[in-house]
Amino acid sequence: MREPDWLRLFPEDDFRWAMNLRSGDSRDFFSPSGESAEALELRRHLLETAPENYVLLPDDQGDTVRDAVGHLSRWSGLPLESALEAGRCLEPDWVLLAPGGDGEHRVVAGVVCFPSGWALPEKAGLPMMAVHGPVPRLNDALGRQVGSFLSRLVPGVAWERENWGLSADSELDHHPRHPRIRLTGREPADAVWVRLERQLLVRLPGGAVFFGIRVSNHRLDRLVAATQGLAERVARVLRTMPEEAARYKGIAEARIPLSELLDPENRSS
Repeated sequence: MREPDWLRLFPEDDFRWAMNLRSGDSRDFFSPSGESAEALELRRHLLETAPENYVLLPDDQGDTVRDAVGHLSRWSGLPLESALEAGRCLEPDWVLLAPGGDGEHRVVAGVVCFPSGWALPEKAGLPMMAVHGPVPRLNDALGRQVGSFLSRLVPGVAWERENWGLSADSELDHHPRHPRIRLTGREPADAVWVRLERQLLVRLPGGAVFFGIRVSNHRLDRLVAATQGLAERVARVLRTMPEEAARYKGIAEARIPLSELLDPENRSS
């Protein structure tokens, strides 16, 4: 499975919202990771005990969902019979976006067990501008670009991007129903985790866009020790992040102390 390119994810630049797309690999995206057993056990538990929080599979999207399950079977190499079986047997989450008569792509179905502070059922029927509405200034920076990209996707051609956050834990399920401990900036680097979302986008033959989300957690201290120059890049992004973006990411209190911990030469006067 493809390893994250941390220097690509954290370029030597100030903070900005970016699509940062690259050519994707659907089969690699669904290949097992070293944490497969733990992740799949948790997925099975969530889908058995609280599916209403993680599943959106309306009857009127049956054909679209069956099309997606067929592709999931081919990409993963597993003979999947249903969307729920795919949810239990595959590590990544997935959402289906269907284009409407107005050209907008709306959330119509999916299984998301490991969300980063959001709930899939609450997004049902929303266009992408509304889905991204809670993210400060994201629509201003990328709204038109996202819409244009989705409308021009060629069936079968995979694209990928990555998104990141910082967390005080390494839990996969960050559904809003769970209370979360916020970073304060007083934590040592070995208590801070980078929450990485590897995202896959593919238009299916039926017209829907498949959006895959693969979550992994990485200890910040180990990452910066293993990748030369990464500490300074993360520090710069944190230091230049607008306050409203930091609040959205849940790191408003922690971002400056963490930036100083990572790059002491830029301590505030």
